[in-house]
Amino acid sequence: MFSYSRTILHSRRVILALARQALLSRFAGTGAGMLWTVFQPLAMVAAYWLVFTYGFRVTAPDGQPFAVYFVTGLLPWTFLSEALAAATGTVTRNSFLVRKIQFPSEVLPLVEILGASFPHVIFFVLTLLVLLGHGILPGIWIWQLLYAYFALAAFALGLGLALSAFNVFHRDVAQSITPVLNVWFWLTPIVWSLDMLPPTWRSLAALNPMTHIVEAYRAALLYGHPVWQPTLHVIAFWLITLTLLFCGYRSFMRLKSEFADVV
Repeated sequence: MFSYSRTILHSRRVILALARQALLSRFAGTGAGMLWTVFQPLAMVAAYWLVFTYGFRVTAPDGQPFAVYFVTGLLPWTFLSEALAAATGTVTRNSFLVRKIQFPSEVLPLVEILGASFPHVIFFVLTLLVLLGHGILPGIWIWQLLYAYFALAAFALGLGLALSAFNVFHRDVAQSITPVLNVWFWLTPIVWSLDMLPPTWRSLAALNPMTHIVEAYRAALLYGHPVWQPTLHVIAFWLITLTLLFCGYRSFMRLKSEFADVV
């Protein structure tokens, strides 16, 4: 991992340039352009808000408006889903770079994660507007968003390294991302609350890394308490994330020499 850190530091200008290009190419040829980064999350929030607030008449924990509870959980989830979808196919999409011996292809998943960060910032601004619209002003704990974003990016990078390498040899990996994310979404406390689970199931929910991430975003924006509560979720998250980062990087570097023969 120290070698990977040195590679990132050495290639930082290339990484930033590629991330900018990846963001621009995502909306190239569309009439609305970058405005889609606003329309897409707005449409998703509006659809869930109408269905759960007026259809199912669901109320969020502690009597909070459902829209506020939902949007603070959806914020990190959209980043993860967009980053993973882009990172999984990044090696095959950038075959012209992979074939260059001197290019460090292991930075490509990081490029996609940085490219997904701009729409994440746009969605964060929309989330703040929703909070302010309900009379909720985040307190001093909002600084914890930096930790939450870093933790989310590290988790996405570990998964992205592994998935992008495996997808070169098994294209089913990219096809399976959407159905897996759909199931994962409902296993994560975005629409529902951990308080709805029995104590035993809450411990199992802690094994889902996105549980800690979603709760960290809500701790910073909504609850106003430290993200290290409960401690079990923090320990479980970092054990899984560091293992993913190590295994993902080792897998990528082991398969890297064969990429040029396949892409």
